[in-house]
Amino acid sequence: MDKKEILEFINKNPIAYLATAEGNTPHVRAMGTYRADEKGIIFAMQSPKDVYKQLIKNPAAELCYYADGLQIRVAGQMEEIKDQAIKEEVVEKRTFYKPGVEEHGLDYVGVFKMKNARATILDMKGPPSPVGAPKVWVDL
Repeated sequence: MDKKEILEFINKNPIAYLATAEGNTPHVRAMGTYRADEKGIIFAMQSPKDVYKQLIKNPAAELCYYADGLQIRVAGQMEEIKDQAIKEEVVEKRTFYKPGVEEHGLDYVGVFKMKNARATILDMKGPPSPVGAPKVWVDL
């Protein structure tokens, strides 16, 4: 798969398992990808949540997408986006944020973009890769 195909796969299958770390403890949770394109992979979350605090403290993260026997892992650094326009766009499209924004203001929504991202693919439908075979990475 090339970059374009990977981004298409992510947009078609937007639920990612996002791994963060707090100290030496890993944390994984399912997250809905807001958008994946040439500008990056974008996520939104409520800023009071632990995931937001973890990404602020340690922006290294890994995503895992899976569908139809295909697993795509994406590693990179999460960068907070402070742009008010993107936050307003997120709140308009994901209305479940509206009550929190009405009560706490727009900073209730945290938006991150994964930068320096690279992906590796595991196709579980085909024959298994030989043990010890190097992973192939695609820059996103």
